[in-house]
Amino acid sequence: MSKFYDEAYKWQLYEKYRDGFTLTEICEIAGVTDKSLSEWFKRFDAQYAQASTVDLKTVHRRNTDLRFAFQQKEAELFLLQNEWDITEIPEPARITCARQVLDRYGPNRVCRTLKIRKSNLYYHAFRRPEFTTYEKRDQELLPAIQKICEASPKRIGAERIRQKLMEQGFTVCKKKVLKLLCEIDPSYVPPEKKIGSGFTWDRSCTNLLARKFSPPRPNMAWLSDITDIKTDAGTCCLCVILDLFSRRIVAAHLNTQKNAGLVCHTFQDAFAVRGSPKNLLFHSDQGGQYTGHQFRGLLYDCGVTQSFSAPGVPYDNAPMESFFASLKVEEVHRYRYHGISDLAVSLREYMDFYNNRRPHSSIGNQTPAQAEEIYFKKQSAASISADCAPFACKK
Repeated sequence: MSKFYDEAYKWQLYEKYRDGFTLTEICEIAGVTDKSLSEWFKRFDAQYAQASTVDLKTVHRRNTDLRFAFQQKEAELFLLQNEWDITEIPEPARITCARQVLDRYGPNRVCRTLKIRKSNLYYHAFRRPEFTTYEKRDQELLPAIQKICEASPKRIGAERIRQKLMEQGFTVCKKKVLKLLCEIDPSYVPPEKKIGSGFTWDRSCTNLLARKFSPPRPNMAWLSDITDIKTDAGTCCLCVILDLFSRRIVAAHLNTQKNAGLVCHTFQDAFAVRGSPKNLLFHSDQGGQYTGHQFRGLLYDCGVTQSFSAPGVPYDNAPMESFFASLKVEEVHRYRYHGISDLAVSLREYMDFYNNRRPHSSIGNQTPAQAEEIYFKKQSAASISADCAPFACKK
């Protein structure tokens, strides 16, 4: 394998030659062939001849100083690239610094030192437009937002500003409005979320059902949830209560608003239709309609125990989610509804079909009505009303 020698080492061998060492002795000391030594020494002799007025010791001293300075620069570069992690500095800031020294040091050296991709540097230095499409759009939004803020005697929130911008023809999200508001006024701080009152209930939001989806009798566990259905007139909210034993729809209400009143009316209808059952477990998600004081107070007055799914875990309420999936696939997504009246008629027909004519695999491919009828015949108990509670369609 070839071995390379720097000029300083060659100079040391040349000084030995000048001090009286022979080529054979220097070959044994350095392990270099006499041919190489002869070429090196001839070159140094030529330098002596051409620069008789130059003090070669001074030149050698300057070379030594330059080597020392080079070692210092190498140490500084190592400190810059390793001891201080330059990758933690944002790339746009590094690119800005690189553009300032690009002409002086060249792209290769600058990119290696600052750890920048050459393609990114070329794009920002030569091909990037003065303003991108998003930056131009921000320049249009800024004066519009500032005008809205100045027209309001009090500071209005980002959502209200977004609504006013949409009225002016802009399409913008709330997050973008917040970002531009902070640019207009750096002291602007988004409002914090409201914290609820310290009122606590005896029953916490625990999952008492624990995914036991096969109770031994009716009116032992009810499931409930709310889903949104779109019509030409707007979005409607459907609240449903399902008996877990037979998968029967006990009650359902349709409204244009998703609030605690919708849930309370649905439960009151179901509780009345089922004859005010005792030892009932009511399971739902942790939506505000179910965890609010109004509904929890209603359940407490009726002697009903409340159970909740874990946050963000729809599997804890799987039978209810399965019903909504069947409803939308088999009925809702097949039609277009002009308003809440058309939707209510369609839902009544489907729930009658679901309760009385649609077999369910989890109850032995029986209909919910058949499952309850067989149970009460076996128990020799009086039959109860099996009709679904009517819709409360608010016009």
